[in-house]
Amino acid sequence: MRLPTLRQLQYLTAVVEEKHFGHAAEKCFVTQSTLSAGIQDLEQLLEVSLLERTNRKVLPTPIGEEIASRAQQILSLSEDLVDLALSEKNPLSGRIKIGIIPTISPFLLPKVLPTVRKQLPELEIVLIEDQSERLLDQLESGNIDV
Repeated sequence: MRLPTLRQLQYLTAVVEEKHFGHAAEKCFVTQSTLSAGIQDLEQLLEVSLLERTNRKVLPTPIGEEIASRAQQILSLSEDLVDLALSEKNPLSGRIKIGIIPTISPFLLPKVLPTVRKQLPELEIVLIEDQSERLLDQLESGNIDV
């Protein structure tokens, strides 16, 4: 049994997120034809249509939406593997994705971040500002850590 590649899963999640092949290709740092071929290979491998293509936009099919959601979880777990290996060398290094609501961030972050960055220079902090409900969804899907 052949399995999808992480690259194919990245292409699918980018297209579902961007709803546009060109923007998804830019996000993945590949040409649009490379991205399109990767998606077609994935569709052939899985023997399902993942995307509905129109002249103006691209939308996931219902199965495409579900597969993209699971693909995002797989990609997140793959990133966690790399972070875990890096943290073995230095436990307080690597990337941490922190979700925060916009009403708190202007007050909390200026007080906390300078100290954290000074004390943990090898820790890459990625901040995602959004509404509470969407942050909880991202936390559940593994897109953010905290």
